[in-house]
Amino acid sequence: MRLAKEIFIENLKALRTARGLSQAKLAEMADLSPSIVSDIEVGRRNPTLTTIEKISLALDVPVQQLFYDSQADYPLSGIDSKEELRTILHKLVDKAIDG
Repeated sequence: MRLAKEIFIENLKALRTARGLSQAKLAEMADLSPSIVSDIEVGRRNPTLTTIEKISLALDVPVQQLFYDSQADYPLSGIDSKEELRTILHKLVDKAIDG
């Protein structure tokens, strides 16, 4: 099973490059510093939920798309509320941190 952090980084890079955005441009669009985006993409920094939300808004994708594992056979579906999504994200982040 792949870690949520690995999946997030892979999806972030893929979505950013697919849109032709540099790390600096994404950072500007998400109201983040370029060093934060760079550090996240190389795995030196774990993004906060607020940062994840800013990135998803800047990329114009739902938050769960940043955690969708294309190598797994299941999409995140049936999420009915932001609170339910936050709970799922907290679990994913905890799992990534705990390894």
